[in-house]
Amino acid sequence: MYKLSRQTRETIKTIAVLLVVALLVVAYIIYPLNRVKASMARANIDDYENDSLHVNDVSAWVNAGMTPDTFRVESDGLTTLACLHLAPSGDTGLRVRGTVILVHDETTDRNCLLPTARALIDSGYAVIVFDQRACGQSTGKYHGAGQYEATDLLEVIRYADMRGQITHPLLVIGFALGADAALLAAGEDKRIDAVMAVNPYLSVPRWQDAVRKRLNMFSFPFFRTIMWWWYEIRSGYAAEYRQVDDIKPVACRTLLLTAPDAGQTPEIRRLVELSPELLRTEAAPVSEEAWFGRVLAFAAGGD
Repeated sequence: MYKLSRQTRETIKTIAVLLVVALLVVAYIIYPLNRVKASMARANIDDYENDSLHVNDVSAWVNAGMTPDTFRVESDGLTTLACLHLAPSGDTGLRVRGTVILVHDETTDRNCLLPTARALIDSGYAVIVFDQRACGQSTGKYHGAGQYEATDLLEVIRYADMRGQITHPLLVIGFALGADAALLAAGEDKRIDAVMAVNPYLSVPRWQDAVRKRLNMFSFPFFRTIMWWWYEIRSGYAAEYRQVDDIKPVACRTLLLTAPDAGQTPEIRRLVELSPELLRTEAAPVSEEAWFGRVLAFAAGGD
């Protein structure tokens, strides 16, 4: 029987070790670094310059027949938010019935909220919208897993209140990370009278799982830990890694809307358990007409 020489065996072992090392480097350094930028940074990250402010372009809103008041809010010294305030037309004869702040999800920008804003304005509500950090015309390179978005929202509320642009009841309607921002901010600021949270993540692991599913990312051992570690390094954020046990009760009247097929996740069950009186959960309306009707009913204080 042919026997491998000692030198050949050592060479094979060396090659095997190098292959394992290369695989680990790809799995735990190269791939995560690439995916963190692709999944948790702004869409135009490769062409983005953080030191330059874009024009607060309102053409989409003007073309829809609205006249927004533009303003910018500096959130944390590194992030400047591009904001709009829209008031009901004086021609309607309606008094302002309240103010609604709309917070889009992390994959879009404020322009996707235009139809909802239109329905609210036509019904007599003032509306504030803004591009989240790392989105649209706001600055910032990376999304903030909910906590930083909550800080941004609080700064928008403070600024608008100082300008006399808040009429109570003040409602916040948020989507995905925007929904997390609304829930977290309501726990910090009693000026928020009600929250409609559409498909919030409620925990960082659930956010990570959603990102992985959306982008068809490969899984590997310790995926969440490694991705969060590289995310913190690339983004420069020191955000809390919120888990199910960190969920707190809702602080005001809250409607939680989830996708019809979402089911009762541990996060949702925990939030429901902690908030028996102020929280209501429903499946999100699937048609535009039903959505507008639900938004207006909630804004008016109806269950």
